Amino acid sequence: MKIKRERKNIESLLRLSHLFFLPFMFSQVLFGQGKTDNSTDWFYPEWAANAKFNYPISVLDTDSALGRYSLKTKEVGLKDLARFHGHLCDGLVIAFIEVRAALEKLFPDGVVDRTDLRAVSKNGPCIIDAVMYLTGARVSFQTLRIDNSIGEGFIIQRISTGQTYQVYLRPGVFPAEQASLEEAIREKRRKGLMVTAQEINRVEEMANSLIKKILSTPPEELLEIRSVAGYIFRPFDFIGERGDVINKTMPRK
Repeated sequence: MKIKRERKNIESLLRLSHLFFLPFMFSQVLFGQGKTDNSTDWFYPEWAANAKFNYPISVLDTDSALGRYSLKTKEVGLKDLARFHGHLCDGLVIAFIEVRAALEKLFPDGVVDRTDLRAVSKNGPCIIDAVMYLTGARVSFQTLRIDNSIGEGFIIQRISTGQTYQVYLRPGVFPAEQASLEEAIREKRRKGLMVTAQEINRVEEMANSLIKKILSTPPEELLEIRSVAGYIFRPFDFIGERGDVINKTMPRK
């Protein structure tokens, strides 16, 4: 109970601080600084770098471990994300455009405050890396919840306002043939069986085709995004209150 009260008090203070101080702070921020590197590289092909809907996110962070808001923004882009994750893949690109779309709703002025975000995602190497990197949310800070029950996509919340959006791919965007081949490969590995070079080459070709489609299509044609009113963020489910002791001192007659 004490932890919950303290958390609520902190959240209330955060809302007040954002209400009164952020307009002043943002008036001093120099936007458009800290440009990202979108140049081509061996792991970042020209067709991805030059894709129409591959554009970065402008973010605001703090200056240091105990610092104040920075007075300049920086950009984070798809190439940055590929470096962090280890490679460019369809799951990473899908997560990039999904998270970016939710952030554009939460921060319509175009600058994302990465100190003011919480997120929910199912488990997975690509999607967890993407949402952590782009939002600053972390399990260890109780701002990232891993919840497989939400299925594909993300729930992203702005802490100071409580405004929340859920975003995911429209049905049919992800090719059924690719999903089937990916599952067949995973099933082989679960059984300890070898996967052929042809199978890996084919699934990589399909993934690259999907990436090209994702980055050349308007996001609104690919994504479903909806506001979630009154969403209560819970960082995890493995702690709770004991319901079997609440009446221990109640009278018997």
